[in-house]
Amino acid sequence: MVIAIIGVLVALILPAVQAARESSRRSQCLNNLRQIGLGLQNHIAAEDKFPAGKKWTNKRSLPQTQQVAWSSFLLNYMEQGNLLPKLNFAVPLADPSNLPVTGTIIEVYRCPSTVRIEAHRGEDGRLIELGVPGGGMACIDYLGSSGPDKDDKPPGSTEPYGRQRGVLIGTKGMPNEDTILEPPPVKVAHVTDGLSNTIAVAECTGRGVEMDDGEIKSLNGAWASGSNVSHITKGVNRETAPDAWYKETIFSDHPGGATFLMCDGSAHFAADEIEKDVIMSLCSRDGEEQIESLPF
Repeated sequence: MVIAIIGVLVALILPAVQAARESSRRSQCLNNLRQIGLGLQNHIAAEDKFPAGKKWTNKRSLPQTQQVAWSSFLLNYMEQGNLLPKLNFAVPLADPSNLPVTGTIIEVYRCPSTVRIEAHRGEDGRLIELGVPGGGMACIDYLGSSGPDKDDKPPGSTEPYGRQRGVLIGTKGMPNEDTILEPPPVKVAHVTDGLSNTIAVAECTGRGVEMDDGEIKSLNGAWASGSNVSHITKGVNRETAPDAWYKETIFSDHPGGATFLMCDGSAHFAADEIEKDVIMSLCSRDGEEQIESLPF
């Protein structure tokens, strides 16, 4: 009888304990984004622009050329300034000489709720060294937004957004994209929709590498890799793993939603139910969409 009563009590208490733990993890995730947001604000103050979403280290035709992400450029502004100067861009980011930097776990780049992980990502938060290019590089659970889906249209418009309408932009779709090393700078003045109305970073947890017909296409889960930036094509948690990792949509292991960082440095939790059109509007920096109130 006593054992039965204890069993009932445990059954009643356990969900509450699990909910409390998830609430704590979600708070930590939001705090991570606030720290990233502080780094973003510091970058803007120091350099008068947002960091590039992606840069190339040399001519695209050279085999040693690397893509480097926004999350690398923020290190100097997030109390990690000792790391970036040690990177040798003349060799691959996963070269043994670079792994002491690119393999460094940055805790604010990892969501504590992450459970589902891509097969090439280890439990320690690094790409697994199984002959995979990039083995040993540390991962990130937050994705830089280069804007809304290029084929979507702002509400009331007949013209699609096109590429690179966000703030952490890359070179894809730019004039002479095969020859330029970095995109044009995005400044605060370019964010005409308002800093508090524009998404800079969204969760996309558990990424490791992107596979295409059994071949590794990109190191989209490594914080140093320039593949860690994407146009946002769907709403919150509308794609499930593994497609969510490869298509780099908004994805998290938080029940009911995912977290976002806005350009003003504020972090929010967005519910799964938010309409895709609203997310697209928030991803553009200058779409002039009319949003009655933020859905957070």
